[in-house]
Amino acid sequence: MEEKKTILLAEYQGRCDEMGTAVGHAPKVLGEYAGLLKNGFKLRVLAPRCVLQAADRDAVKGAKVLPHNIVMKAKPGLLEKIFNKLRMFANIRLVLRQKDVDWVWFFNTEFYLCLYLFLFGNSGKRIAASFFKENYDTGRFAAIKRYIFAKAQENMSIILSAGEDFRFEGADSVFFPDYYCDEEEYAPYRIHERQRRAVCLGTMGAEKELEEMVETFTRLGIPLTVAGRFYDKERLKKLREAAGENIQIRDEYLSREEYLRLLGSAAYVVLPYAPDQYNTQTSGVLQEALFLDTVPVSYGAVLSGNRVPGVGFADWKSLKKEELPEDTGAYRREYARLRAEKYSKEVMRDKLEKVFEGQLRRDG
Repeated sequence: MEEKKTILLAEYQGRCDEMGTAVGHAPKVLGEYAGLLKNGFKLRVLAPRCVLQAADRDAVKGAKVLPHNIVMKAKPGLLEKIFNKLRMFANIRLVLRQKDVDWVWFFNTEFYLCLYLFLFGNSGKRIAASFFKENYDTGRFAAIKRYIFAKAQENMSIILSAGEDFRFEGADSVFFPDYYCDEEEYAPYRIHERQRRAVCLGTMGAEKELEEMVETFTRLGIPLTVAGRFYDKERLKKLREAAGENIQIRDEYLSREEYLRLLGSAAYVVLPYAPDQYNTQTSGVLQEALFLDTVPVSYGAVLSGNRVPGVGFADWKSLKKEELPEDTGAYRREYARLRAEKYSKEVMRDKLEKVFEGQLRRDG
């Protein structure tokens, strides 16, 4: 009987708030990916403490702790930004020093993993990397970042691409969404009869067009609940002052249950993402809206870039109340088809096992 191969699941960022609570989707996907792989492979896990504390306990049993994390702040100073990058580099170095592994899977990545691999290589490791965006091409150094990203791919054996249309020229890639649809988790929150109201959920960062969204929904008069952590408290105050009586703004971390309850009971979820960023970047909230039959409302480019049907608009001022359908049955039928064909737990497990087993055989 052939011995099982060893996969090291590695999360090197450890993003958390000032209280040490993990921020982002790393704990969730760690639990999901470990569950998909545990029967076919030997698993090891390396991650900062905040991620391990928030992840499923069975998924991180026996995990090793990486020493550094990143504390998310509204306006970090220059030195703090520099030290955060050095902390990530130190964590990546520790991951790549691990012995007796067949694969290292960096399942939650950003540009500085690419920079590390560009500068220092992969230490002879077979690297799998998940990417939730197609490229790093913003800011003053866009051309340099694109070059580094392209060269870094030469140190990766496979890219797990969360976007179906993403193209990576330097490494093999396969479509692998942010999340899979576990019916046991999502079905209880998939409410059939819903009130005509909207939600906006997740971390309320600077990149989201919250002012435009609040102004638009105040004009439309459709009830909107905004719920998530605001790092910028001054911005939160101004948004509350500008919001109409139909808008509730909550500055808090949502439990998983509360998040699913809010998302699954609303008719619409508003995604205030800039189109020039999210047409080539995926969104966990957008994907889970599909799992819960909640119709997303966003820029048309965001919806088409993620291949999720919804209410798209060219700009906030053009969005009209009548464009948000009271009967969402047609959307629900399409979402059910997509869940079965692309996002089911069984489909994703089969794909993941084929990716790793096929690549291992091809590499020898």
